[in-house]
Amino acid sequence: MYLYNISIIVDDENHQQLINWVKTTWLSKVENEVNFLKMLDTPHEGWTYCVQIITDNKQAIHSFQKDHVSLLQEHIALNYLEKAFIFDSIMEYIVGSSESN
Repeated sequence: MYLYNISIIVDDENHQQLINWVKTTWLSKVENEVNFLKMLDTPHEGWTYCVQIITDNKQAIHSFQKDHVSLLQEHIALNYLEKAFIFDSIMEYIVGSSESN
């Protein structure tokens, strides 16, 4: 199993507008089951949010990147240049939370 995480870091002045767009526009176009989280303890200035999907194969991640992440990147580049940025990571589960040691 894989967890694909996209972190969005946005400045104080623009975070509400960007997050409203993510919730009302971008996420409505995503067919995948997505978790959308706000990071509570972050070393960065501003606000940090995460979008996560869990899948059993890397191809689903690549499809998600192609079909959806490019739109998010484009929106941020056009509307929040130097005010927000994103980075992503792929993690592989070693032990799931439902498994015992």
